[in-house]
Amino acid sequence: MHGFIAGLRRAEDVTARACLAGCAALVFVAAISRALGSPIIWAIDIAMLLFIWCAFLGADAALRAKQHIIIDIVVRMFPQRVQRALLIVHWTVMIAFLLALVVLGTQLTLLNVERPMGDTEISYAYVTAAVPIGSLMMAFTAMRQLVEFVRNPKAAFGAGESPL
Repeated sequence: MHGFIAGLRRAEDVTARACLAGCAALVFVAAISRALGSPIIWAIDIAMLLFIWCAFLGADAALRAKQHIIIDIVVRMFPQRVQRALLIVHWTVMIAFLLALVVLGTQLTLLNVERPMGDTEISYAYVTAAVPIGSLMMAFTAMRQLVEFVRNPKAAFGAGESPL
């Protein structure tokens, strides 16, 4: 199971990087072609699709690496027991929010199945599907981090990162 998850994480990272590179390349090519008088109409639509997937996959990668911003100036004022409780609440609220995004994002995706994306024949659902899929991946990451934190609060953070 661990190997499967590691492979999924690698695939997610490669896909996010490919989406970012593809987005940048399409925007560049679209700008050049427009300047030359032959605009590629669909390029910006596809770049948008790649960008939203890059954003959600990259957000999960950042969450996995504990690189999301944490403002703990107030939390550090409390005793360690209160800090621990606040961090558990933080992860719980984050997970609940992400699961709500999964439900609402799925509904949004289903509403957009028949809608074409801009000047393409591609369904807009491919764009909106990034919300529930990315949110579900982040929810799993947050759940894993919550479990790690409950088991061992000091080890759940990297060296020098622990707010406890």
